[in-house]
Amino acid sequence: MVEFLEGDLPVRGVALAFVYCNHKEKLSQTIEYFVGAIVRQLVERKAVIPECVRTLYEKHRGKETNPTLAEYLELLRLLAKECSEVYIVIDALDECVDKGGQPIWSDLIIKLQASMVNLHLLYTSRDMDIHDTAGIFRNSTVIPIRATETDIRTYVRGQLQSKNVLLQFCRQDPTLQENILQAVVSNAEGM
Repeated sequence: MVEFLEGDLPVRGVALAFVYCNHKEKLSQTIEYFVGAIVRQLVERKAVIPECVRTLYEKHRGKETNPTLAEYLELLRLLAKECSEVYIVIDALDECVDKGGQPIWSDLIIKLQASMVNLHLLYTSRDMDIHDTAGIFRNSTVIPIRATETDIRTYVRGQLQSKNVLLQFCRQDPTLQENILQAVVSNAEGM
């Protein structure tokens, strides 16, 4: 999807950023972290670093501090104003949790929507029943996508055959490949 978006979107006037959530990284997952990652990607795609970014960098460089959430959001607002459209892709939104395991995705989305009037958001989530108490997705289109057992078997077979070490083990024990396939398929739950 990333390759498609990077290759298919017009370059001029359109911003694109990707965020990857991971419940195993919950110690580093904060709203500041995600907004900072988006800002960094938007800046990296520019030919010239904007003055507002330079100013904020100089402010924090000597103190060896990071920008605050308010500073990141202001940068995001300024950067988004320079674009006709801003596309943000958030992978595994259901894994957007803080160090206490509490969901922070709702606060993140609300802050992004408040900072950019030209925001187009695409997110993936295993949990189709994300508890949207704030109603931020009320006008969204939901497209359920689940891998079939055949999809999963095809992918796992390809992985087993492309990894030399695994392929050697499977050749030594002809039932191993089927056991691996069965275990993965039974635990995949459509992922």
